[in-house]
Amino acid sequence: MSATFRAAPGAVLTTLPDTAADLAAVLVHETQHSKLSVLHDLLPLHRPAPAAAYRVPWRSDLRPLAGVLQGAYAHLALADFWTRAAAGTALPPAARGEARIRGDSYRRQVAATLPLLLESSELTTTGQEFTEGMRVHLASLEAAPGDA
Repeated sequence: MSATFRAAPGAVLTTLPDTAADLAAVLVHETQHSKLSVLHDLLPLHRPAPAAAYRVPWRSDLRPLAGVLQGAYAHLALADFWTRAAAGTALPPAARGEARIRGDSYRRQVAATLPLLLESSELTTTGQEFTEGMRVHLASLEAAPGDA
């Protein structure tokens, strides 16, 4: 379990994961939430729409667009993290195989979610540009996972 506090950028609360790689993944995930919250405060990425809710691959409940964007951004970073871990030599071969599976899973989740974001009328122009940048980054991970 882990959490980020919007009022305290960079602060992360977490239970201790089983492995160093999992701790690194928690820190990557939660740091993305913190970064995106600060960015949204500076440059609004979406407009409020309290009635809208969307289904995402990583949760069973419906999410508001803000939650979809937060999740997609954090999962894109995890796709990048695990893809790099799989391509590197810091992990033993079995762990690299697990990292590859995790990276592929996060890439699929983000790929399924980006069209929903890009088609949303709730994103601001800045939010559309930001989300398009996420799409480009995802494509770079899919094109050459070892070179990401």
